[in-house]
Amino acid sequence: MTLKHFIYITFTALLFISCDNDNDTPVVIDTNVTGSVLIEINKLRVMGCKCGADDMPPVPPLVSSSILTQTAINYAHDMNVRDFFSHISPEGTSPIQRTFALGYTGMYVGEVIARNYNTPAEVVIGWKNSEDHCKAIMSITYVEMGAGKSGNIWVANLGK
Repeated sequence: MTLKHFIYITFTALLFISCDNDNDTPVVIDTNVTGSVLIEINKLRVMGCKCGADDMPPVPPLVSSSILTQTAINYAHDMNVRDFFSHISPEGTSPIQRTFALGYTGMYVGEVIARNYNTPAEVVIGWKNSEDHCKAIMSITYVEMGAGKSGNIWVANLGK
């Protein structure tokens, strides 16, 4: 092998290695956090709590829903990757539209979102400290839920 061939092969190998390793693209990890968030929300629901100035009585615990979970994971991912934070997507879809698109047939859908929390306990405390989010998670209307996390974005979808 000549020096010219060696340099060519080495350069070609380095070119392919650098093309395959794109460090500018962050790895997005989406997580099903339904079980741990459900435990924390149900602690509040069975004890009752105060949402703003209103006393919320105890309500039955929620159960897990696979469709609501997938909807929550998908939406957390979407907000994380496209860098927005809202209950309404940039295309104008609402929580109920997103759940129906995945086959949910319930009559009611609610959603709580948060960002920059580290644990399920912390995010649920954050929702409890937000009067509207607190009233949603304490509503007797809802009987099931699913939750997802992507990056620092948390989503819980509630339904009946």
